[in-house]
Order: sequence, then structure tokens, then C-alpha cells
Amino acid sequence: MHEICFEIVELEAKTYHPLVKADFGGLEEHWWVIDSGASKSVFDVSLTSYYITNGDDSVMATGLGKEVVETSSGTILEFKIGGFNFGPLKVALVEFRHINEEYAKFSDKKIVGLIGCDFLYSRKAILNFEQNKLFLIV
Repeated sequence: MHEICFEIVELEAKTYHPLVKADFGGLEEHWWVIDSGASKSVFDVSLTSYYITNGDDSVMATGLGKEVVETSSGTILEFKIGGFNFGPLKVALVEFRHINEEYAKFSDKKIVGLIGCDFLYSRKAILNFEQNKLFLIV
């Protein structure tokens, strides 16, 4: 079991988001949102040097109160967080400009993606909010 520290960002009153630091060589400090409500992990399509595309794969993605949008998919070949390499991670690729604009109102954190239930479930994740730790099986 691997133990990874996370930070909590409060975007609005009593609206909390757990964040874990992204681990990409050459990328300034960026963060992943741990999003157990997201069925799929999502990554910023503009960060082209950190993923490979999966051909013509398209993915249908939706958010609460949002329209269904078609996105492309890609793979981060070495998904690293907390100093651990979890191997490849398949992701939906979406534009994160609007998400980072929203975060900029409340925080200086730059977001690269959402770690969704696809990853969390496969690693039997445990979020401990008292200790601000994410526990994962490799």
C-alpha cells in the first residue's frame, strides 16, 4: 500500500477539492484533482508532450449539469504521483483552460487533470481526510 499526501482546496464556502501534486519532468508545479465522482480520469489536452493519443478513439464525457461532449482519448505512459509510478493511465483529453480560470479565483493551483474512479477503483483507493492521505495499492 502506498501512502500519498494531498492538499485540500476550498473553492467556495464548504466546497472542498483534494489535490495531489503532478509528477512530470519539466512541468512546473501542477496538480491533479482527486475526483471519486468522475467515472474516467481526465487530462488537459493542451499538454501534448505528456501523453500519446490513442488513434481515433473518441470518448463521451459529461459533467453534472453539463452537456455530453465528445473528447479524444490518450495515454499517459508513466502516471506518477507521490513519487510512485503507476504505469500507463488512459485518460479522456479535454480543454482545462476554463477549469484553471475558475481555480485562479480561489487558489494559485494549476490543474492538469482529474484522477477518476477508473484509477481509484483499480488501486483500491482509500481517502483519509483526517490525515490528508491517499492510500493506493500498486
